[in-house]
Amino acid sequence: MNRRFVIILAVLLPFYCIADDSDADDIILPGERITIDSTLKVPSESELIEMAIQYSRKMQNLNTNVEIAGYRLKSSGKWDNPEIRIRDFSTDYLSKSDDPLAENFPNNIDELSIGFRFRFPGLGELREEKQEATVKLWDRKVEEIRYRQALTARVRQDCADVMRRDQLVALAARKMKLEDERIGIVEQMVQIGRRSVVYFTKAKMWHAESMNDYARAIQNQVQARRKLAKRTGIDINTPLEKFDLPEVTLELDALIDIAYQNRPEISLEEQKVELAVKQNKYERLQALPRISFIEYNYHLDDRINKADWRELRMGIDIPLFDWNIGDIKATNLAVKKKEDAYEAIRETIANEVRTAYIVYQDLLLDWKNFNREANNIISEAEMVVRNAHQHQTLLPDEVLEMELTIVDTQRLLAQKRQDLAFALIDLCYTLGLEDYGTFTK
Repeated sequence: MNRRFVIILAVLLPFYCIADDSDADDIILPGERITIDSTLKVPSESELIEMAIQYSRKMQNLNTNVEIAGYRLKSSGKWDNPEIRIRDFSTDYLSKSDDPLAENFPNNIDELSIGFRFRFPGLGELREEKQEATVKLWDRKVEEIRYRQALTARVRQDCADVMRRDQLVALAARKMKLEDERIGIVEQMVQIGRRSVVYFTKAKMWHAESMNDYARAIQNQVQARRKLAKRTGIDINTPLEKFDLPEVTLELDALIDIAYQNRPEISLEEQKVELAVKQNKYERLQALPRISFIEYNYHLDDRINKADWRELRMGIDIPLFDWNIGDIKATNLAVKKKEDAYEAIRETIANEVRTAYIVYQDLLLDWKNFNREANNIISEAEMVVRNAHQHQTLLPDEVLEMELTIVDTQRLLAQKRQDLAFALIDLCYTLGLEDYGTFTK
């Protein structure tokens, strides 16, 4: 080697660490490393989702809120308990008898009235109260259901991310090993004059970049697995089950109908419309006379020849003035407003489904086309590599270039598969579904 090459090598050598040809894992990198433990049980995606739901404190809190609202609904819309009334009870007998427990105790009572009173609820009042409790229950249900669906989507995204990160670590290790081999090959070619020193320097730079990519891949893998472990409570080294992504076969209109059936916001808005109707009806019924209470009394008067009698009392509300006419008009507008809100939420959901479906279709087309072409490229490249090893039809560094092309293509495939998985998960969440089976039939 000439003096110029020695100088360049002396300057660049401190910045590079050439790995042993045996295994890329022998390279010492800072930070945590993942060691997949094959002895651990491989959880399915549904098991991970269930573990995340059970592990989530917020999910438990939302479930409790739903239970509370459910109990309040059971207690709503009930008639008030009747009253037992005691009136006109005199204590004059205390001055007539030294012993309150004497036999003549009843004769010392001047007067006593015992009655039973029952208040009638307003016309439509109980139905309105129960419907209001129903709306509160559905409000809690929407929050709980959508959070569970969002948590399901996040777990699926975490699984897809972990599988991609695991694959990228393996590909980065393979690429780093190929770059290491290329350095040795190019160095030999430089010595015999087949390559220049410039190409050798570039080879060392490519190897340094591959080492950096490998370190980042390990770091990203640790972060992705730690995120999934924190969400589900599994061991960070747990192996995951790889599965094929299902393809959505339903048309857009059918998907929108599925969203209408499964999105809980629709049911909430329906209950709000029903509440507005009942409130309007309640205000209209206020213009009618109604019985407000009924009371039955038994009266005993010891001062008037021990006379006793029974009486029945009844109260009737008579709406002489139309003071609630404003409330009637307000509830009329409230009904119209809730109906508009119902149509608005359906329109919003339809737009969300349409957007998610377009994104999914675009990424599905991209995945199908690239996957087909990429597999052809990989097959052809592998055939070229085999022929080159057997017949030496290519230079050694060109053979490594073909193998590196295979690695880069596989990296792109992994990224595009994750993009498609995320789009499918987002579409599933937009439809209000927690499994793929419904919209793939």
